[in-house]
Amino acid sequence: MTTTNGPGRYPKVSQACSAHVLHVIGLGLDGLQGLSLQAQTCLADAEIIAGSKAQLQTVAAYPARKLPLGGDIVAWIEEIAALLQQQSVVVLASGDPLFYGLGRLLTERFDRHCLRFYPQVSSVQLAFNRLGIPWQSATVVSVHGRQPDRLEQALKQGKSPLAVLTDFVHTPGEIARLIRDLCPPIQYRMTVCSHLGAAQESIQPVSIAAAIDRSFPSPNVVVLETEPLTAELPLPLFGIADGDFHTFPDQPGLITKQEVRGLSLSLLRLRPNITVWDVGAGTGSISIEIARLVPDARIYALEKTAAGLTLIEKNCRRFGTTQVSPVRGVAPAALASLPAPDRVVIGGGGKAMPEILEVCCDRIQADGVIVANFATLETCVLAKQQLQTQGWIVQLLQVNLARSATLATATRFVPLNPVILLQASRPLPSTDAVAPASGASHHV
Repeated sequence: MTTTNGPGRYPKVSQACSAHVLHVIGLGLDGLQGLSLQAQTCLADAEIIAGSKAQLQTVAAYPARKLPLGGDIVAWIEEIAALLQQQSVVVLASGDPLFYGLGRLLTERFDRHCLRFYPQVSSVQLAFNRLGIPWQSATVVSVHGRQPDRLEQALKQGKSPLAVLTDFVHTPGEIARLIRDLCPPIQYRMTVCSHLGAAQESIQPVSIAAAIDRSFPSPNVVVLETEPLTAELPLPLFGIADGDFHTFPDQPGLITKQEVRGLSLSLLRLRPNITVWDVGAGTGSISIEIARLVPDARIYALEKTAAGLTLIEKNCRRFGTTQVSPVRGVAPAALASLPAPDRVVIGGGGKAMPEILEVCCDRIQADGVIVANFATLETCVLAKQQLQTQGWIVQLLQVNLARSATLATATRFVPLNPVILLQASRPLPSTDAVAPASGASHHV
């Protein structure tokens, strides 16, 4: 008798199977070494052992009947289900069966009270322990027979350390190519851990660039860590890569992305000898780009937290932009002591946005320009209405960008978070008035 498990793939075996147990034993690449006493007892008492052909070779000495996994895993599991109605069965799996393993399929097919798991150390545990990296806060992603969506998201967020379970399609080289294409907010270093637990185990540190064209033994696990930034690097005149800035890996939103940064700078109408306020400067990326484009500019990068200010100072030292003055404070109060600006960039403000805009409008020079970045339409509309009420000309630019990323044979577009850019400027004095005729009086 079976009962249906909602939308699951399999019908679940009913409570009638409770007299018989499906023992699921995890094996490492070292075979039977390291098995618990309970797992060894299960194998010794087993009448039926199911597993892949390679796994069954490791238990060839046991007299139990062997049930090899063929090409149809669903039919194989159904055969196990039929046998389980008459007797207990042992199933061999890899590592920890409940960690991206066979255990998930078995829990979909059988009620939990019928299952007993005997895990081995997983490949991810082995990888982090071989490298001596604490992994309680690690992100683990599998692209083994899966689409790379979760991996792309983890890379965009700058997750570190990050472990990736690979397959023959999504290889370490393909993962390196994806990292190169995505331009994540941090620089990664890669270690490829192959045949973990086996005699031919290898641990290979490799740069992202070098990994693209290399092949590695399989099976393997890729471990990605933050790569410390080098002291010197070749820089473009404009458009510094996101990964070249110091940032906080757990706060990727602090940095204005390279493409959005370029659009913001174009809207500022930069010119020589200007004073700039960068309100909510984050990593200082916009301030630093302005400083490199306008060497005689005076730039004040305002950030409210001590940690954020330290980050801006580190980036200013990294890029040699001495004309950027990091300022710790909360807008609008912290703006009172700054000299009047010619240009204002607003990257943060939250509920204080109306007050910040009011101070900016009062203090900015006559030909000033304000550029603000917004993540939500509602906040942007309120700012637009406030500026238009005060006579400013406001233009909005909706930015929806996606970076191409190649993985295996496919090219995907991975979207960046949508942004609305606001540009505000005062109207120029009218030149349409008719000049008085010669000899006519003109009173002002």
